[in-house]
Amino acid sequence: MHTKFFIVFVFTIFITVANAQERKFNFGIGLFPNLSFGLISNDGTVPESVENEYKSLFVSIICYNASFFTEYKFGKKSVIGFGLGIQKNGESTGKHPSYFEFDPQTGEPIYGPYDPRFIKFDYNRYNAEIPLYYKFNFGKRSYLIVGSSLFFNVINTTRSVLYFETDKERNTSVDNTTDYRLLNFSGNIGYGFDFLRKENYNLFFQPYAQYGILGVSKSAPLNRNFLSIGFVTGVKF
Repeated sequence: MHTKFFIVFVFTIFITVANAQERKFNFGIGLFPNLSFGLISNDGTVPESVENEYKSLFVSIICYNASFFTEYKFGKKSVIGFGLGIQKNGESTGKHPSYFEFDPQTGEPIYGPYDPRFIKFDYNRYNAEIPLYYKFNFGKRSYLIVGSSLFFNVINTTRSVLYFETDKERNTSVDNTTDYRLLNFSGNIGYGFDFLRKENYNLFFQPYAQYGILGVSKSAPLNRNFLSIGFVTGVKF
């Protein structure tokens, strides 16, 4: 109920602004579906061969950001903005065989009657995000956007997916195995355009990337800096 009330309240503000006279402030909402990569950084204590083997275990994972934002125009081409939203980043091991023993004669993996054939682990980190950015307008529709986001880590989860011969089983648990960093920040860059312009609102689309400046762990020898690449789409009033 609280979430529904908040959404109704925000959109009431948007409608009020849209019906008001033209001003220097704009408001909007953006959605950022993306591919998230956990880029490995080594503090120098782990051998390169171990680092490379560790890197080979992980692939990207589909993630998302969503945020409300406000912008202020100063000059003909310049805009500054800030927002508040949620961000998810992470990585996955991908689907791989789960065998533990081999038949010494055939070399084939040995499975018990209740053993999964494949297994996958997804590592997800959920953050509150406060983006701050500068936008330079090239014309009426296109723009370049650069900025930074501050992140507050909220919760981290691990999801395991077990693939049996005829079924699969999913389990999600809170990840307490890593000493995650509470605060982090990113560098952000994008190029966008308004693909639909109306009197009271604009719809926009922008290729966009975020790179985590600090590792997600406070002290892991093999740490991860997230990289999120995708497309932001949304509406501005």
